[in-house]
This record gives sequence, C-alpha cells and structure tokens, in this order.
Amino acid sequence: MALLAFAPQTPIEHRILAAQNGGLSGDALLREIAAATLYAPSMDAVQEDGSRFQPILLEIDGQPFVAVYTALSRAKKDHTPYLLQATGSHFFLRLPPGYGVMVNPGYAAQILVPDDGIAALQNDLRQG
Repeated sequence: MALLAFAPQTPIEHRILAAQNGGLSGDALLREIAAATLYAPSMDAVQEDGSRFQPILLEIDGQPFVAVYTALSRAKKDHTPYLLQATGSHFFLRLPPGYGVMVNPGYAAQILVPDDGIAALQNDLRQG
C-alpha cells in the first residue's frame, strides 16, 4: 500500500519531519508528541471523562496499535463518526498495557510506537 504524501500542517508535524531527517532523536520526538494535541478516531461518542472511547485498532504482527493523528484534517480520513482530542500525555497515560500507537497511519510520516515504547513513555511522563 502506498503511503500518502505528508505536508506538515502543525508544529509537531514539522518536528516529525525533523526526526525523519535525523535532526531529532526518537525519544525527544515522543516527548514532543506527548506535549502536542492528538486526534484519535472513535467508533463511539467519547464522553468528557474519556469513557466510551472505542479506538481504531491496527494490527501488526499480532500487536494492536491505536491510530492517532497530529492534525485534525488527517483524522477525518478514517471516516469514523467520533473523535477524541487530547494532549499526547493525557492520551498516552490512559492507554492500557499491551497497546502500541501508530501516529499518522497511512502517511509517509507515520510512526510506530510498540507497547514497550508506550510503557517507557508512560514511566517518563509519570516521573515528570
């Protein structure tokens, strides 16, 4: 499957491209994504407390990845009826064990963060 072209629309998307070009480490990029606004499509109406969130799950080698986007216009491409908007840190800290995250799936600048990477990020975020 061909990946869609990626023209940055938000400050974090410029940072993603910088990381792809070697100008930013993967760990630094994840910390910046945690500070950015993320958009996660949901199959159910998300409540203010985050309940009823039913993410789009993508599977790679048996591991589930939650789809999130770094620009609102990208999230709408999934054609899901609902959307969770949250800061990355809030989103990552609420993610249960065993799930990875795919940032901008389908785009040339997609990022895969496996479940162990999410667990490490969660530890970093909890420690401040």
